[in-house]
Amino acid sequence: MKTQMNTRLPQLCSSVFVGVLFLLLPLHAFAWVQAYTREAPGRPLHVVGSDCTQYTLQESCSQDVGFAQCQAAVDAGVQVWNSTGCSYFHFVPTATANCCRAGFQRQGKNANCISWLENAWPDSYPRTAIALTTITYNVADGAILDADIEVNGADFSFGTTCADGLYDIQNTLAHEAGHMLGLDHSPVAGATMKPNTGPGDCTLRDLTADDIDGVCTIYPLSGNPGVCKEPLGGVNLDCSPPPDDCGCRAPGHSPSGSAASLAVLALLLLRLRRRRSPS
Repeated sequence: MKTQMNTRLPQLCSSVFVGVLFLLLPLHAFAWVQAYTREAPGRPLHVVGSDCTQYTLQESCSQDVGFAQCQAAVDAGVQVWNSTGCSYFHFVPTATANCCRAGFQRQGKNANCISWLENAWPDSYPRTAIALTTITYNVADGAILDADIEVNGADFSFGTTCADGLYDIQNTLAHEAGHMLGLDHSPVAGATMKPNTGPGDCTLRDLTADDIDGVCTIYPLSGNPGVCKEPLGGVNLDCSPPPDDCGCRAPGHSPSGSAASLAVLALLLLRLRRRRSPS
């Protein structure tokens, strides 16, 4: 499964990290990999001060399957990370949203959104990507502020039964959720965080020892903060904008005035993206 994924404090800049992976190259067994900020000296990405990430599913889900079936597959994929037995970290679903999209608001409500793009896959996104996870982080310490998953329903068909010709929703979301919590692609063959997949593949549904070692090292039971925090500003279930003229949206959703107004707020948001492509 191939995937791509990206924030900071003082000025304003937007940066996209694109990792190109060759499909035919073999994977070698090393170990799980944590994602890092793009800026030197490089800080490991991780959720700070919360034992969970609350995620929000857009209520349309995938047009290829019924909503209940789609939601169950999304939840099963994301929440596979909840049952390691050695990590305090867990994912918690919010109410579904009638509108949610990738992006981060410095002021106002936010959502760690999971949505399908059915009509068109943006030209700025990798053409062969099955899904794209965008993480907004604080450059100073690598703290994850927001994480959004966009699934390419415009170019790929999805299902829930591992059927030939269809990309499995649970399989896809298990991998993307790993990026949401700060994991990068693993070079270990068979790992949920390996970088490639194909139609009918369901091998990423279940975590391997490599995946479990990663999440349990980053979020060990002994470090449990004991609180599950909402997204910054509260949960946004309807794409509510920030306060008028606050100049506080992340790149990609900036109001008029663009970089200059954001620089005044001493907010630098960089976006790291991980893409996933078919094998």
